[in-house]
Amino acid sequence: MAEKTSYKISHILFLIFLVGLLARIVFILSLGPHFYFDDEQEYWKMVNNFLSGKGLMVSETLKAYRPPVYPLFIAVLVKIGSGIVGIRIVQALISAVTSVLIYLLGRKVFSERVAILAGCISSVYPFFIFYTGFLLTETLFIFLMVSAILMFIRVFESDTSPLYGTIPGFITGIAGLCRPTMEAFFPFALVFILFSEGSYKKRLLKIFFAGLGFILILSPWVIRNFVVLGKFIPGTTMGGAVFWEGNNPYSEGGPCRYFPDGVWQIDESKRDSVFYKITIDYIKQDPVRFIKLLGKKFVRFWNVVLNASDYSSFFYRLVSVLSFGLLLPFFVIGLFIPPLDLKKAFLIGIIVFFTIFHMIFLASVRYRIAIEPFVILFACQGFFWFLEHVKGIVNK
Repeated sequence: MAEKTSYKISHILFLIFLVGLLARIVFILSLGPHFYFDDEQEYWKMVNNFLSGKGLMVSETLKAYRPPVYPLFIAVLVKIGSGIVGIRIVQALISAVTSVLIYLLGRKVFSERVAILAGCISSVYPFFIFYTGFLLTETLFIFLMVSAILMFIRVFESDTSPLYGTIPGFITGIAGLCRPTMEAFFPFALVFILFSEGSYKKRLLKIFFAGLGFILILSPWVIRNFVVLGKFIPGTTMGGAVFWEGNNPYSEGGPCRYFPDGVWQIDESKRDSVFYKITIDYIKQDPVRFIKLLGKKFVRFWNVVLNASDYSSFFYRLVSVLSFGLLLPFFVIGLFIPPLDLKKAFLIGIIVFFTIFHMIFLASVRYRIAIEPFVILFACQGFFWFLEHVKGIVNK
């Protein structure tokens, strides 16, 4: 019986992967062999600078402006002969594997049926398919994030060796060097270990080894930044500029290309601090506007349709409504279905953290994509709850 169940699960996983891969390849083949976003251009500059021996930087004035993992990932593929299409195909493979990881996470935290439905949805989810076609961090970051969360949940279990804590520490560190938001979340992840199973000593050891793994991964980048810029920079020098974009006098909570005169001429090692200072000074002058912007950014982050004007056509709105829009009500239901254990609380914690983080900084549907694997899982739980209650009403 166990062998038959295992055989069935392996077939389900293969189908989730295969359907996901085919859907992504079809989309990729519809794209031209060129860049579509400004961010792609900057990552490509970093790759060219790195491969030509100039260093992992966008330019001489942006040496630590973007995190290193994604451009290094592209550089490896370019080095072995991949072009833009080849990179997209590798991303399609990674995204298809992520759908399988979402199934495994669903099985670990929720139930088999939630896991299967979530894996199936993830394999054909339009937003996941869309981002495989572009040289952006989303696909790789989602894979790393889901992997890290899966490993953290394993650490929560009492039979896990404290040494195992190094694994989520390593993966979270890599994810943080792909997108620094994950670095900011890491301390909160450690707090959850304190409430996990096992003796107090064992939990502290798990935290120690997780922290050790995290620090070891970040260290080369931190040392490099100190050598290049003479300053402790665990993430990037972009944070201050993003904080300003999301809160300046002309901001509506999304990208806003208004910057004070002369700020970009300031040395990069000091520029980030200057951006934070002038933004905080402005918030102090008009705190009411800041509070209003928090609300606007919440709406932007959880918007059912895309915020960007380039993707405001009927087609994109329809796709968004029929994917995320259909999930949203079930996701809300799923959040409140008991029992709430540590594993589910951990997933809710990361959803809440990313929401608050982007309400403070800069909000976009694009930034929400990273937590949508967890949104899908809770939505699947909510869907089955709703289905059972509808059946109960009908059968009365």
